Amino acid sequence: MKQIKLSILLLMTVFFVGCGAYNEVTTFPPSDEVFITSGDGDIQKPYTPVGQLIYARSGYRLGLPILGLIPFNDVNPDRELREEVITEIKRQGGDGLINMQITFEAPKNGILGIGAKGGVLFVTGTIIKR
Repeated sequence: MKQIKLSILLLMTVFFVGCGAYNEVTTFPPSDEVFITSGDGDIQKPYTPVGQLIYARSGYRLGLPILGLIPFNDVNPDRELREEVITEIKRQGGDGLINMQITFEAPKNGILGIGAKGGVLFVTGTIIKR
């Protein structure tokens, strides 16, 4: 009986312990190319607001056993900021993003792939021209 309880405890530990994900934006582009900040205190005034940036991206994984462990369309915040957000800032004629807020939910493997999610990234801010 003691071995059965120990086996059940071991199985519960394996199935219900998740792995944490930590993603870091390593570097932003040089400030003379695109200025990005979470506030607006470090920028010299006057500047002209060009518009608002609202960017959202959801990753996708199959929520099936074992197949959910394959990260074929996960959200990578570093890549999204470099490729999509900076491109949109330049497309709108701006050279800066102030009051930026990032909400990021990391991809999850679920339990052996069941209930796996590809993550969510949501970025907002004010695009400016210095």
